[in-house]
Amino acid sequence: MASSPATETPSVAGSTDCPLTAALHAIGGKWSLICLYWLDSGTRRFNELRRLMPDISHKVLAETLRHLEHEGLVRRTVHSQAPSHVEYTISVHGESVRPLIHAVRLWGREHLARKHARDAAAS
Repeated sequence: MASSPATETPSVAGSTDCPLTAALHAIGGKWSLICLYWLDSGTRRFNELRRLMPDISHKVLAETLRHLEHEGLVRRTVHSQAPSHVEYTISVHGESVRPLIHAVRLWGREHLARKHARDAAAS
């Protein structure tokens, strides 16, 4: 059954209209949810994000922010006053990811607690 043009979503090259595929394309990168997590608590500059995520390289952070901006999840604002700088904020659409961020964070806490309990029992 074909969908009408009004209900079609923009397709990713070679993708289907699968909602899970679309979600993973938008936020499935290793650093995407972490970037959104930090931006959810306020506007940040690039180097501030680097300090908050010390394991991410400059190149990968730039690519991740560019991708999130392309997906409409992050807004990039260039301030031209001297010294010029760029700020990143979560967009209204990006805020819709908040429940997912919190759910993944909660699951991560529970997973870590389970691993620590298992490791303690093994030693």
